Amino acid sequence: MLERLDLVETAESSIDASIESLQRLRKLGPQLRKVADIIRIARDEGNTVFTFGNGGSGSTAVHFASDLMKTATRPDLKRIRAISLNDNMPLTTAWANDSSYEHVFKEQLENLMKPGDVVIAISGSGNSKNVLLATEYARSNGGITIGLTGFDGGSLKSLASVLVVVPSNDMLRIEDTHLAICHLLVRLLRDGRTDHE
Repeated sequence: MLERLDLVETAESSIDASIESLQRLRKLGPQLRKVADIIRIARDEGNTVFTFGNGGSGSTAVHFASDLMKTATRPDLKRIRAISLNDNMPLTTAWANDSSYEHVFKEQLENLMKPGDVVIAISGSGNSKNVLLATEYARSNGGITIGLTGFDGGSLKSLASVLVVVPSNDMLRIEDTHLAICHLLVRLLRDGRTDHE
C-alpha cells in the first residue's frame, strides 16, 4: 500500500511539474511568434523548412514536419514545404558508416538546402555534435537557424538566429514541452496571425 501511495505521489508531482513547465511557455511568447513568422515567410516565399534531432528530439522533428505539411494546411494558404532529416534511415546510416555520425544532418543539408530555407535544430541539451554541425553549415550558407533546446541552451545558443529554451533540466520534460511548442506553432500558422500578416 505504501509503495502504491509513493507511486501516486510521484505521478502527481510529475504532472504538477509538467503543468508548471507548460505555464512558463507564456514567457517564450515573443520567441515563438518570431519562429511562426519565420516559417510563415518561408511558406509564402516557397522556401523549405528542415527539422532534425537525435532520439526523442528526432521523433519530434518527424512529427513537426508532418504537422507542418498536413495539419498547418488551409485552403486559402500556400502549403509549407517541410522535410525532416530524420526520415531517410538508409541515407542516415550510409553517412554514419562512411563518414561519421556527426555528419548525418549536415551532409543532407548540403544536398537540399538553399539560402532562405529554415533549419530547425531540436536538441534537449543543445550540445549534440551532429545537430551543431548542421546548424553551423546552415548559418554559414544563408539558412535561417532556429533552435529548440533546454537546460542552458548549450552550444546551440550561439548558432541559432532564434533560440527557444525550455526552462528545465529534466530531459523528459524538455522533450514533452518541445512537442507542445511544435503543436502551438502549427496552430499559429494555421489559425492565427503574426506580425508578418
